Amino acid sequence: MADEKKVWGIHTQDDSLFLQGNVIAIGWKEMGDLSVLAPDRESFRDKCSVATSSGMLFRFVHEMQIGDYVVFPSKTDRMVNIGVVESEYQYSPDAIEYKQQRSVKWIKHLPRMSFSQGALYEIGSFMSLFTV
Repeated sequence: MADEKKVWGIHTQDDSLFLQGNVIAIGWKEMGDLSVLAPDRESFRDKCSVATSSGMLFRFVHEMQIGDYVVFPSKTDRMVNIGVVESEYQYSPDAIEYKQQRSVKWIKHLPRMSFSQGALYEIGSFMSLFTV
């Protein structure tokens, strides 16, 4: 279904960027503006030699959609933050580290203890960006 919403999990080392800047972002600043790459996995693979990283970047730019949900477990305050993606991919050249961004509206901030251990394992992925 075209209107089916996905739920994405995302991690960061910069909680304040996400929560105060109302964005989600991933690193790989050396990749530059990803919107200039052809919208296929091969182009991302050619630019980034690590297959898991190129797939993550491709999903962030092309598979994540406005209206999808985002789950961000914050390490600083131990809250699980739930938001809705509000923008297409944006390259932020002035950002220090996280240049690959999307705007997000945070709708809930829940203590980790509100979730089962299984749910916490699900959102505790080692990957920076993943589907839940």
